[in-house]
Amino acid sequence: MKLLIFSSVYPPDPAAVGQYIADVAIAASARGHFVRVITANRGYDDPSIRFPSYERLHGVEVIRLRWSSFGKKRYMSRIIGQISYTLQGLVMGLLGFRPDVVLVSTIPPFGILAALILAGLRASSLIYWVMDINPDEAIAMGLVRPSSFSARFMEFINKAVLRSARTVITLDSQMARRLESKVELGQRIVIIPPWPHEETIAIKKTSGLSFRKRYGLDDKFIVMYSGNHSWVHPLDTLLIAASRLTHRTDIVFTFIGGGAEKNKVEKAVQNGAPNIRSFPYQDFEYLGDSLAAADVHVVTMGDAMVGIVHPSKIYSAMAVKRPLLAIAPDNSFIAEIMDEQDFGFRFRHRDVAGVILAISKLADMDDSERIQLGERAWAHVQTHWNQAKMRKQFVDILELAASPNE
Repeated sequence: MKLLIFSSVYPPDPAAVGQYIADVAIAASARGHFVRVITANRGYDDPSIRFPSYERLHGVEVIRLRWSSFGKKRYMSRIIGQISYTLQGLVMGLLGFRPDVVLVSTIPPFGILAALILAGLRASSLIYWVMDINPDEAIAMGLVRPSSFSARFMEFINKAVLRSARTVITLDSQMARRLESKVELGQRIVIIPPWPHEETIAIKKTSGLSFRKRYGLDDKFIVMYSGNHSWVHPLDTLLIAASRLTHRTDIVFTFIGGGAEKNKVEKAVQNGAPNIRSFPYQDFEYLGDSLAAADVHVVTMGDAMVGIVHPSKIYSAMAVKRPLLAIAPDNSFIAEIMDEQDFGFRFRHRDVAGVILAISKLADMDDSERIQLGERAWAHVQTHWNQAKMRKQFVDILELAASPNE
């Protein structure tokens, strides 16, 4: 099989979407298939970081395009980067080999247009990996109006790709229902949640100790938010809770990652918050150590984002055997997981009192009780989201799409 992948993020960029794309690309290459990835040559969160224009990583050919990422802080700069990536990616795809399968994800959203045109012109099977849904996300955040040209244009493209795709892969049942409301997909839609990177973040007895020592957190109870600080994952409730727990000098709130909402964290630090620490994205090879440094992991999801996004950070948090503190609406997939299991607490947004009570309870409980919560989270991961099993399922779908008689 000759597989061509469109994704504007790819390792060593630490963005989560790129890590999942790489998992699939490497797994397909390991089976003997030729895999090429067309991505951006600058960092997704920090465009000052540059990557080589061409390299082979773990058997995968990676081509990186210039002028394809200008950061995420300004909406218009993101749009310009997407358009540039889409046009360059289409040209690169047309000038290269004829792929049996074209795999495209939703970062950047306009990138699906290049994949759609290329698959049509080259008679390739198109696989659409829907990790978030646009223009729904932009509309829900108030960035565009439903009646605007950009929203209607994006919706037109999205429906065209959904109709043309051999298989549509999405992350949870709510997202699947939203996609089905746009286009009838029938048996063409498959739900594969984003698996935890067990092989990379597998923890040892010493995991987390170097992170704690490096930042002077040896004797602290760490409440950690690690990942994309996005408008779709509001942090206001957690930050208010932190401001009201300054008297608990044993509790520290650590925020790792970047994104549009990171400025709220930085502002709190600048204003003298004694119990908040802010760190950039950690290199993927050190992710297990930073995640394991937490005593409890926080996962958030905006009320308007149900069926639109899927916070993948929940799986890695569970994979390092830590209890969860979720701030998410009742009808979310997070609620489905948290309300049926016993490995943490979930609250609605603005329930600051509940969040404070839960953090205090977790900080005060015996280590053995917290360990039991984390072990139950780990067992749930092993039962439902095994990395090797889910990667195999994904590559099986790609191979099936490459078989014209299937």
